[in-house]
Order: sequence, then C-alpha cells, then structure tokens
Amino acid sequence: MKSKKSYLGFVLWIFGMASAQLATVLLPKMDSHLQIVIYMNIVVISIFVLSLIIYLTENVYWYNGVEFSEALEAGTEKRKAYALSHMKRFGGFTGIFIVYSCISILIGIPKGIDIIIAVVGLITTAISTIHIKL
Repeated sequence: MKSKKSYLGFVLWIFGMASAQLATVLLPKMDSHLQIVIYMNIVVISIFVLSLIIYLTENVYWYNGVEFSEALEAGTEKRKAYALSHMKRFGGFTGIFIVYSCISILIGIPKGIDIIIAVVGLITTAISTIHIKL
C-alpha cells in the first residue's frame, strides 16, 4: 500500500456508481419491475466492485473502523486477507441476488420484495463483516 492516504478511488467509484444508476434512464421503455431489478442489481454489484477495489488497492482504511495508520502497520498480507474476507461476503450476496433477480422476473415476485431483499441483504452482509479484524 502506498504511504499516502487517498480517497480518490472511492470518489471515482461513487461517480461510477451514480453514472451507472443514471444510465438506467437511457434504457428503452420497459416494465417497472425489470427497471427496479436492474437498478437494484447495479447497487448490489457496485458494492461488490467497491470491495474488489479495496482488495486490489489494499485501501482497507476506507472501511469503517480502520485507521490509515493501523492499515499501514498491518502489512500487505493482513490487509489483503481483511479485504478478501469482505469481498467474499459481498460477492456471495451479489451472486445470490443476481440469481434471485432472474427468478423474481421469471415468476413475477413483487418489486417491493426485490427492494426489501436487496436492502436487507446488503445491511445483513455489512453487519456480518463487523467481527472481521485487521
């Protein structure tokens, strides 16, 4: 990890996620259920991408509760393991949600349920990472 603290990558990720969400407006007119599913998948995938970026850059101090100095002192191996643990959890939920989304569209699960599953799933996944220590 570089010895300089930076949030540039995080800011770029925010702009990328917002751009992807705004791009849904440009999609052809479609069923509102499909629009919701696409939008929620963008959100879920974006969170996974953030965890991937943190893993690749070792900027684990982007996670709440990790100070830059603590991350620097931990060393590459510990930072990578810490970031990988987070990435696996968010990746697992992302995969599950994508499969769920396909099923939801095919059998017509109400769009409100899709939103609830995405939000509760992300919150639950985030809470499940609290015990992971650097």
